[in-house]
Amino acid sequence: MKKSILSVIAIALVSVFAFTSCEKEKTMTDYLTTEKGWSLSVAECTNGYVFDDNTTINNLFDGYVYDCEKDDVIKFNADGFEYLNPGADVCEWEPSQESSIGAWAIDEEQLLLNMQIPFFYDEDAEQCKIINLTKDELKVSYTFTLTEDEAKGKPGTYTFVLTYVPAK
Repeated sequence: MKKSILSVIAIALVSVFAFTSCEKEKTMTDYLTTEKGWSLSVAECTNGYVFDDNTTINNLFDGYVYDCEKDDVIKFNADGFEYLNPGADVCEWEPSQESSIGAWAIDEEQLLLNMQIPFFYDEDAEQCKIINLTKDELKVSYTFTLTEDEAKGKPGTYTFVLTYVPAK
């Protein structure tokens, strides 16, 4: 009787281990394409962003990202397109409902993500370096150079570090 109970327990343990080890490991693409999308929670310029009036900021929420952009949600769909949901506070230049803002692509080996950074408003995707990508965080960096004719800042090279969290 003891041998049969031990055999049943051994078979049960082997079965449990067999089923749990078959669970598919999630890829970066699986994390990126979360159903509800991503909200920007931290936006920094590591070397200080200099405005035309010589004001310098590190926190991009202090004048670079507009208030109406702060509740935007981006979604990376499995169809290869990135979508923007403008949230409750819609900027006058944004569509009033979710719409595609371009294609995205990920290189999991080189940790690169081609994505449209919503507040850049250009037609080309930015090539971002993935710092961290889990179910709880999407953190990327993007380095770019401004010339005299561009944007709302002084010419120079800037690195933005953007941290997104799952949208609610």
